[in-house]
Amino acid sequence: MNNSHKIKYCNNSAFTLIELIVVISMISILLAFSIPRLDISFFSDNERKISSWILLNVKALKEKAVKEQSLQVLNIDLDNNKMWPSSGPVTEGTEETPKENEYQIPSGYHLMDVEFVNEDKITKGTAEIQFYKKGYSDKAMIHIEHDDNIQYSYLIEPFLPHVKIIEKYIEF
Repeated sequence: MNNSHKIKYCNNSAFTLIELIVVISMISILLAFSIPRLDISFFSDNERKISSWILLNVKALKEKAVKEQSLQVLNIDLDNNKMWPSSGPVTEGTEETPKENEYQIPSGYHLMDVEFVNEDKITKGTAEIQFYKKGYSDKAMIHIEHDDNIQYSYLIEPFLPHVKIIEKYIEF
């Protein structure tokens, strides 16, 4: 047998076009899901702390109101830049501010106002957002401003467990 008649096969180790398209598609899908998570990294630490505190406490107050079948309140002291949760409304005679649950807004930020649907904005004193035992709450908007005139609006929906964060000042 003559060696010249043998067919030589080249063993090229390359990717086909289909394989490349599949890999690029999978990477694109993974990026599409991970990019929204990267968005939170653009917030500063203080912005993240404020947002986390509001988000976690609103959810916890809604759950606690249903679980304990009692009225729960998120108190917002606009004059002193403080917020705290409580069971039931704070009465005028008994300024019961539980110090362990009190949250002081970091320096550089201040509470602008709290707005309720079909009511005037509360710009001074204490505002109370109530969470009821049937699982809903007052529809309210908390406005916070940074010293650089960057404003944030936190929308608390009556029947949703989460808070919507808007990176500008909006009104009802």
